Amino acid sequence: MNGRSSMAPNSPKQCTPEQIRAGNLRLGLVLLVIAAAFFVGIFVKQSFFS
Repeated sequence: MNGRSSMAPNSPKQCTPEQIRAGNLRLGLVLLVIAAAFFVGIFVKQSFFS
């Protein structure tokens, strides 16, 4: 180990605002896809298996 306790490859002090913004956008899109898949699954279950 190199002494870092964080699992992140870069500490927040080393990230530029553009990198932080890109990471936030990526995280938001991933969460949006997960939420959409969840609601589509509920819709399919209600419409086909009711």
